[in-house]
Amino acid sequence: MLPFTADDLKAIQTETFIEHLDYFESLASTNSWALNNLAPPVSENPTRNISLPRLILTGKQTAGRGRGSNAWWSPEGGLTFSLVVDASQIQIPLEQQPLIALATGLAVCETIEKYLPEYHLQLKWPNDVYLQNKKVSGILVETAANQPGLVVIGVGVNLNNSFLSAEEALQSIGTSLYETTRQKYSLANTLIDLINGIENRLYDVAGEENKFMSSWREYCLLTGKTIRINTGRETKQGECLEIDDDGFLILKTATGIERIISGTIEHF
Repeated sequence: MLPFTADDLKAIQTETFIEHLDYFESLASTNSWALNNLAPPVSENPTRNISLPRLILTGKQTAGRGRGSNAWWSPEGGLTFSLVVDASQIQIPLEQQPLIALATGLAVCETIEKYLPEYHLQLKWPNDVYLQNKKVSGILVETAANQPGLVVIGVGVNLNNSFLSAEEALQSIGTSLYETTRQKYSLANTLIDLINGIENRLYDVAGEENKFMSSWREYCLLTGKTIRINTGRETKQGECLEIDDDGFLILKTATGIERIISGTIEHF
């Protein structure tokens, strides 16, 4: 049985802001497909018209990517998709684009919380959602160098998949909605709820004063914790004081307060 029927795909387009949907039974990476097919070098096809927002959806992802060199394990039963948007169409200025990953994470967290109101959900800066202290979702936002306004929002949610078939290292840090509740969820209905939630939060990024960040901080996993973070240039350690309205992590180190715009949390 296919994870998505023709009726499912029709409902996804009808009930969301998606203008075009590309569905694959199996795909290496939805983000890679989007970047390779929707943002080719300008010299190849400079006048090409793309219907956006666009959804790249697959029933099974075989080579999912996370931030940096990280991989994303995405077997059947999970939700794996990329949402491609034109930031200027939503009126998100270039300097606000780093907030898209945080807004997406918040939308995913809020959507899952509607399904599991009695469970503990948190956000790990900048792009992970945790359920009962284990990772349940990851977000990878990428842009094309030749089309900076084109934003690819990759989302993976562990929905009906089980970690029993995963490597032992993953079993200790990851979970799914099914493993938490022992209930199965509709892939199509959950996806529709996620897309609508992400759309709403994207328009919040375009709004003034980043007011959605106060909601984000309510779920913050790192506030008050001693963390070690790799910024790409160096590794820093200290206490995470908060994530500010601009999406910076505020770190109290032995030498003072620092604002960090991006990095990989190595320990918390």
